Amino acid sequence: MARSSRTGAERAAPAPVIDNVSRRILLTDPSGEAAEAIRALRTRIQSQHVQMGRRALSICGPTPEVGATFVAVNLAIALSQIGVKTLLIDGDLRNPTIHTYFNPPLTGGGLYECLRSNADSVAEFTDENVMPNLDILSAGRPDSAGHELLSGEGFPVLINSCLRDYDMTIIDTPPANSCADGLRISTVTGFALIVARKNQTLVSDIRVLADQLKKERAHAVGTVLNAL
Repeated sequence: MARSSRTGAERAAPAPVIDNVSRRILLTDPSGEAAEAIRALRTRIQSQHVQMGRRALSICGPTPEVGATFVAVNLAIALSQIGVKTLLIDGDLRNPTIHTYFNPPLTGGGLYECLRSNADSVAEFTDENVMPNLDILSAGRPDSAGHELLSGEGFPVLINSCLRDYDMTIIDTPPANSCADGLRISTVTGFALIVARKNQTLVSDIRVLADQLKKERAHAVGTVLNAL
């Protein structure tokens, strides 16, 4: 009997869509240790950042897979739960993942379309009230040339509008070792939180990123060690 072979259609089957909804631990496991750690981080950000009038924070990782998006999403949820009007932005225009945590209905595009349109406000591009006190600006169309948009004059104008409209704007950024987008975003926000993964991230990688942020005149407010 002849050996059967896989068809072209089978070989070309698309990979399953990543679903990170269960990783919103403030909702799925609110009494767990990880959720408590996020709430402790929230307390620090609330007292040493929000109450000091600092209204933006970029979340940066030195390398891929450290959990920067995980921290950004859960910190944004945690802040919204205590009444802080929060905007969560997916600043990774190359490989966006915020939508896999929420999967909101996108009707107006995202950050890419907002910057391309030279808008001076994110209002028409955001998904509002995804949760109480939480709006989301997704990345929109992925674009490998995103740095050009982020480096333009429109990006600081856009962030300034967010500072006026929200108590806190949190921006997820791509890995620092893959592109300069995260540094550019941090330069505009002025403040960055570094995320490292337990048993994976090298201390030297954290130091390099901290030095890069300093050179870009962005203040690193601290480092989060992600154990998940």
